[in-house]
Amino acid sequence: MPMYKSGLERFRKWSAKYVPDTVSARFTQVESIAKERAQLGLNTWATAQDLVRPILDKYGVTGTDRAKYIGFANKLLKHMLRHSGESAKAFAEGLKQFYVLSLKADPTILDEIIQVITGWVVPY
Repeated sequence: MPMYKSGLERFRKWSAKYVPDTVSARFTQVESIAKERAQLGLNTWATAQDLVRPILDKYGVTGTDRAKYIGFANKLLKHMLRHSGESAKAFAEGLKQFYVLSLKADPTILDEIIQVITGWVVPY
């Protein structure tokens, strides 16, 4: 019969492992790498959003609808940075269908966002 850990047991283990001096030492050891990666990552996301905004302006998307399309671009970018080829195409099409059916997004706008994000993704 399996033994499952309760929330209290998990918290006790986490508390025992969480020593502020250790956490501080780890953060100090990787600080320069973390800063470089953060700068690259933040620039990547900002650039993707900058590429999507003119599309939204072109179609007159305003208010909270803009967040819907920016969210689509962000989710697409997240996947595109990890996958390519058929996997990326399948994900983009599935994500598009979700946004069209569930969130009532305009498929024409989504297609343009897919084009700009998939055509721009930073290689690594």
